[in-house]
Amino acid sequence: MSCHHCENQHHHEHEHHHEKEENLSKYLYGIGILFFIVSFLPIFAPYKIELIVITLLCSGYEMLLNGIKNIFHLNFEEETLMTIAVISAFAIGEFTESCLVILLYRFGEFLEQRASNKSEDSIKEIVKIKADTANRVVNNTIETVDVKEVKVDDMILIKPGEKIPVDGIIIYGESDIDTSTLTGESAPVYVTKETEVLSGGINLTGAITCRVIRDVEHSTASQIVDLVYEATNNKGKTEKFITRFSKIYTPIVILVAILIAIIPFVFQFDTKEWILRALIFLVASCPCSLVISVPLSFFTSLGKISQKGMIVKGTKHIENLAKASVVAFDKTGTLTTGKMKIEQMEVLGEYTKEEILSYMYSLELLSNHPIGTAIKDYRDNIEIKEVEGYKEIAGHGLYGKIEQKEVLFGNHKLLEQYQITKDNEIPQHAICLVIERKIAGYIILTQEIRKESKNLVKDLKHIGVKKIIMLTGDNEKSAETIGKELNFNEIKASLLPQEKLKTIEELKKKGENVIFVGDGINDSPVLASSNFGIAMGAGANIASITADGILISNNLSTLPSIIKTAKRTMKVVKANIIFSLIVKLIVLVLGAIGIAPIWLAILADTGVTFLTVVNAIRNIK
Repeated sequence: MSCHHCENQHHHEHEHHHEKEENLSKYLYGIGILFFIVSFLPIFAPYKIELIVITLLCSGYEMLLNGIKNIFHLNFEEETLMTIAVISAFAIGEFTESCLVILLYRFGEFLEQRASNKSEDSIKEIVKIKADTANRVVNNTIETVDVKEVKVDDMILIKPGEKIPVDGIIIYGESDIDTSTLTGESAPVYVTKETEVLSGGINLTGAITCRVIRDVEHSTASQIVDLVYEATNNKGKTEKFITRFSKIYTPIVILVAILIAIIPFVFQFDTKEWILRALIFLVASCPCSLVISVPLSFFTSLGKISQKGMIVKGTKHIENLAKASVVAFDKTGTLTTGKMKIEQMEVLGEYTKEEILSYMYSLELLSNHPIGTAIKDYRDNIEIKEVEGYKEIAGHGLYGKIEQKEVLFGNHKLLEQYQITKDNEIPQHAICLVIERKIAGYIILTQEIRKESKNLVKDLKHIGVKKIIMLTGDNEKSAETIGKELNFNEIKASLLPQEKLKTIEELKKKGENVIFVGDGINDSPVLASSNFGIAMGAGANIASITADGILISNNLSTLPSIIKTAKRTMKVVKANIIFSLIVKLIVLVLGAIGIAPIWLAILADTGVTFLTVVNAIRNIK
């Protein structure tokens, strides 16, 4: 992974070389067609065989070479079948047929290649998110260096219009960032001091200086590119079945074709006629429409899903995504932003609201709790008081002395520890402020719901998901509030990680195909256990998360569309398999009984392949 730059350079050189070979192949194919047409002119009748040989060599030298090699290695692929058909047709004097096999087969290949290139565009766009260089700031001077030279804690300058080379935190400046290549979100994101920016985004408006928090190898862009390449090689059951199917099917077809060819020797039929039937059977039987279109359907699907803001770790997972019957969500950091807000505040003693907020905020400033931000958002210009003897009691709350008074701020466990009597009217989930052993007031917190969560349940049901549930470790009151607002079918709260896992396993035993969406840190066992695990967000080490998909965009509203794409992919794959097999069967039977001409056999191969490939690319959205 440390040689990404070298790999990219090698990849570009390989692509350029492949393009040159493709152009040469097309040029020779054109010459082959010309010689084939010329062979029909009466003036060149004495040289017909020579012209046919030139046509065969120009149009299909690669195919013939590979096919002959495959015959010796007993490797029965599509090129093997075509080579046997071409050589056999030529040997029995069917020169026109031997040329037609190569010319039509190669034409079909060019059309397939064009369709394949179109499907690869979205994957290539993802690869472009990586920057090659970075502006490193050293002693107030800026030097442009190779991105792999940038280390953690280096300072880098990102100018307007430049790609963000590595993940970092802004130290100076503010700007708008285009994150569409990462998240699929078209609206620019405003960033300022202390904001984390991810590699792959494009800086739009202002110059920003960042402290590097992850080197190029561990930055988001590199991980995404690696995951995408890994995903294209991670095959699913259907793809593996097609590969196994073609390995068994092809030798059987060759055996049947041999039997058709030797029938005339047994029953003294027209030898040439039956050999031609065998060749037609051989050409028509080629399974390339399945071998090409099925993997291409999944490959296209990976690209489309990545454009919607999610990276799927392999085509094998698309099948599980398409079968989703239950979608389970974690709450904190998934359905909610993780940001707290004060839903309710009550004053119980002699102090004013402003004084209570001041005591609370002064203690919270010394803690890492998000509660401090919630208090600040609730009321501006809060007076900050000096705190002495501060201590934090894990899972309970905070203690300190303010203005010589003993102050506690925490949950019911803190009150029990300090033997503070709580009125029954104070809710169990309230966070209380205690001054000199008397409860002076309390707040009730709620978490901010992600805006895109609002229509989630309706949209998921619309695409055929039967049940949407919440599995959270948070308290029941908080879970009920959010679950009811979002219209969830079922809400399970106060769950330990092993209890979440047990719930997923029980659903699977009932025959449900379960998608679990979590934050990827605490939910690793559940993400791994579900049929398809989705982790929220980028950053950190996304490749090591046990999820099958990473929702880089953090945008839950795209989830129904992503599942719909997976469902459509499986429909296209099944339709292509059924269509291919039916056409093949009809032409095989017609070829064996001598009704199908050679051109129909080739059409059953290259024509069906082209149609299934186009179907794969056009219908997956």
